[in-house]
Amino acid sequence: MIEKIREIPDNPGVYVFKSGGKIIYVGKAKNLKKRVSSYFLSNASEKAKKIVEEADSFEYTIVSNEKEALLLEANLIYSNKPKYNVLLKDTRVYPYAVFTDDEFPYIQITHQKIPGAYGPFTSVSFLRTLIEIINPILQIRNCDYDLSKVKRPCIEYGMKRCSAPCVGLITKEEYTKRIELAKSFLSGDAKKLKEWIREKINNYSRMEMFESALRLKKLYDRLEEFLEVQSVELDGNVNLDVLAIESGIVVMLKIRNGMMLAKLEFEINGGYEDFIKWYYIGRNEELIDRIVVKSRFKKMNEMSKILSVKISLPVDENEERLVSIAYKNLQNRIKSSEAIKKSLNRLKELLDLPMPPKFIEGIDISHTHGNLTVASVVTFEDGRPNKSLYRKYRLSNLTKIDDFESMRQVVKRRYSKHPLPDLLLIDGGKGQVDAVKNILEGLKLSGRIIGLAKEDERIVFPDERPDLHLRRDDGALRILISVRDEAHRFATSYHYSLRDKEMVKSGLDSIPGIGEKRKKLLLKTFKNINGIKRASFEEIKKVVGEKVAMKIIEKISKD
Repeated sequence: MIEKIREIPDNPGVYVFKSGGKIIYVGKAKNLKKRVSSYFLSNASEKAKKIVEEADSFEYTIVSNEKEALLLEANLIYSNKPKYNVLLKDTRVYPYAVFTDDEFPYIQITHQKIPGAYGPFTSVSFLRTLIEIINPILQIRNCDYDLSKVKRPCIEYGMKRCSAPCVGLITKEEYTKRIELAKSFLSGDAKKLKEWIREKINNYSRMEMFESALRLKKLYDRLEEFLEVQSVELDGNVNLDVLAIESGIVVMLKIRNGMMLAKLEFEINGGYEDFIKWYYIGRNEELIDRIVVKSRFKKMNEMSKILSVKISLPVDENEERLVSIAYKNLQNRIKSSEAIKKSLNRLKELLDLPMPPKFIEGIDISHTHGNLTVASVVTFEDGRPNKSLYRKYRLSNLTKIDDFESMRQVVKRRYSKHPLPDLLLIDGGKGQVDAVKNILEGLKLSGRIIGLAKEDERIVFPDERPDLHLRRDDGALRILISVRDEAHRFATSYHYSLRDKEMVKSGLDSIPGIGEKRKKLLLKTFKNINGIKRASFEEIKKVVGEKVAMKIIEKISKD
């Protein structure tokens, strides 16, 4: 590699070090030759020496200016995630709102950033609150039915939560206008929606439709209460991102049109410049009017020019208050992270682990008297849930309660394809732990396994060590309980969803003349019970005949 240095020009550009064809480090420089040469000097930093020691080749790209270099560097880092570069990590998977590509769209929640998505938002519950506020006002459909097959409006229309575009009770133009109002609101602009509601209330009053006016007035008051909580007393046209960074933790407040739309948290082994480069350039996130930071950093003015966005310290009391809010959240997160770190270290000591467990996985089984048996595997990374790694399993050939066979199936399916975590937690006592140990030995695997007996929260080992009793407020135990409870929640929610589907199917069993063949045919044609309820007599008759169709209609009417 040293011979190639002579060929490097003195131009600005981006360079990469590779090992086995894989990029391990990306950097930018005003002078490529000087920067790359510095890695091979005797007084190079420890990081530079490690990079050179591991790398077997390097490449470079010449660019016109530093802005181009920054863009290329950020994109290469984001695409390749080299091990020696500063990395930005979301502390959780944040939700987005998307509008479906239908003639009459509806809102969906997704955890993926896709073109046309609105967000990210603080949490799913916060986003659901936003949707629950605007849906009764704008009456946007909240179903995913094929509207061409709907013959009459559903109960959502009767409860004034949907405008029934399925049967033409709202024009395409009016519905589109309401969708645009919803999009504005999810972008942080509540002004247009408020004006539209006030106009509607006045129109209802003029037409002496006082009940409708009162209903909308109550919804308007609920909207105002929500906005009062979220308001930050800024000019309605101002958009800000407020940043506080310390100890590898980032807290960002997203202010849009005077409303605090989200509080986001990230982890980064860097500072303000690294985060801004990673977030706005590498991830191509939305650029706004201003970025307000808690403290000045070295290349603040330079980054401001490159992004064409003003980056500054707070300029008034309101911005000072926002920075204070971000910093308080930052300090709470740092304290929480420190407490988790101590608890993981304590787990290492208590369980005689080689190092604090980075990945802890928990397994739980859920069923109803042995029926519809399912299993969950949840993953905690650095003491916090990583929901992107959660998995659920439908277990087969189980007609009675058999927790050992259930555990055998899920452990075999999971760890014959995936590596064992640093610590595997089983919800149960000695019997369950020994069973899992035997299953893993059958797979020629060995790992750190413990059980957590629910009756007294004692820790159970797969060897001769006695059970370990810890105080309920012990941080190490609290982490294990969190993993166990999350595995239980995830398994139970999956089981309930399957049980609800089975209950829906079984509703057809009570109708004379419907056997397995006709039941499958009905569900294949109409998708679900609601689809059958929406269908006309003629449509049902085509599937099961006149006699059975009449019984179905009678059953629906009776229900």
